[in-house]
Amino acid sequence: MTKKSRNWLIAIFILAFPFIAFFAFLISEMSGPLPPIQSLPHPNGYNDLVKAGQMIRGDVWDYDKANREKLRGIVLTNAEALSLARSALSNQCGVTLQFSRAYLTNHLPELIGFRSLAQALATEGKLAEKENRFNDAKKSYLDAIHFGNEAGRGGILVDEMLGVAIGSLGVEQLQKIADNLDAKSCRDTIQTLETLDIHGQSWADVIQQENAWSRRSFPGLQGQTIRLYYKLVYYRTRERNYQRAIDTIKSTQKKESQLLIELAARAYELDKGHPPASVADLVPEYLKTAPQDPVTNTNLVYSPR
Repeated sequence: MTKKSRNWLIAIFILAFPFIAFFAFLISEMSGPLPPIQSLPHPNGYNDLVKAGQMIRGDVWDYDKANREKLRGIVLTNAEALSLARSALSNQCGVTLQFSRAYLTNHLPELIGFRSLAQALATEGKLAEKENRFNDAKKSYLDAIHFGNEAGRGGILVDEMLGVAIGSLGVEQLQKIADNLDAKSCRDTIQTLETLDIHGQSWADVIQQENAWSRRSFPGLQGQTIRLYYKLVYYRTRERNYQRAIDTIKSTQKKESQLLIELAARAYELDKGHPPASVADLVPEYLKTAPQDPVTNTNLVYSPR
């Protein structure tokens, strides 16, 4: 082979390499096995959560500023929806995914309804606070956290992030009333939070569900080409969005861990007459394990307020 021919072959290879890599990636994406579609629970509590969200009426978003009379009116108006939601949470839940490009558009009203339902639970809790029924307020906020867990179960990233936002709402409201709870209520709340945490889904589950949904919703060569195009063109945007999602999840997890310590410390002080010296004093009588900072993976420190 002459030097000129060899140079031509090298040039052709360099020019063709991006196309070869593109089709190799495309083939690998298409040929890889998809995880099986998870069967939905029966009965599926998620369907009743959707119905409950659609039933919500009134200015539920105004729960932090509304007076007692307005709060009471909103709670009475939505009593049936709240009862249905609690019944739904007593069953297993699974997001009813549709494998189509129109899914996100069709799904939007359900997500809006879920936000309203979470705010209705907060409204109920705020009314209980104003009436000095702090144990009832605690139950409303714990139901919001439970609801947040189930709102995203088996769904894609948008479902998970809404669920995290709902759970965060419940955690923040619980933090505000922690000092009004008795020792037994603190211990019961800790037990519920620890149980909910055990049954939450992982970030790896969410990403697997997101990728599987994308492959099924954009099938065939055309669909895979579209997916690859967005992966390449919007790679940095997608990675930034993923990182924001991870940061939000870890921030919420840290708030919940801090809440666990605050509740355990209050129960300890009420029982023993003095505050704990450190988190070590709370384990294992009040906490199963020392809560960790999800960012640093180190044990959180107790700081008396």
